[in-house]
Amino acid sequence: MPTGPAHDRAVNSIVNGEFTQEVFPCRCTIGDDHIEGPSPDDYEEEPEGHSFAGAEEIWLSSGMDEDYDFR
Repeated sequence: MPTGPAHDRAVNSIVNGEFTQEVFPCRCTIGDDHIEGPSPDDYEEEPEGHSFAGAEEIWLSSGMDEDYDFR
């Protein structure tokens, strides 16, 4: 398997609602530092008490079941 020069590989992820980044040594054929996963600019923390659009309609259409209360 061909390898490239030593460089860093950063892996972005969202863990328990928080943006995290881990850096690992890499020798892939890209050869330059690279980042995988979501961008910090793409991540927006949801405000407390905020629900997604349509949550009320889903709750009402499912018989107001507490298991489907996404409000």
